[in-house]
Amino acid sequence: MATLPSELKTKWQRDPDTLVRLIARLKDDPTAHLDQVKSKGFTVRHTYSLMAAMALEGKASAALALAKESWVLSIEEDKPVRAM
Repeated sequence: MATLPSELKTKWQRDPDTLVRLIARLKDDPTAHLDQVKSKGFTVRHTYSLMAAMALEGKASAALALAKESWVLSIEEDKPVRAM
């Protein structure tokens, strides 16, 4: 089971139909899991090879289900990054 911040899990459980953007870090090559991710209803926004991760968009309920997959290490919200 993936690492998922408790406040995020609670937020998503309260509103499972909300649309979320997230970064999922994986144990291996992200392209090996594209079909599985898409079958859960996610749109793949980007795949990262250097850190084995995907930027995804989909329902909160799908994100909670994704966290249970053995090949997912962690899930976090995809937030804007700003330079100083």
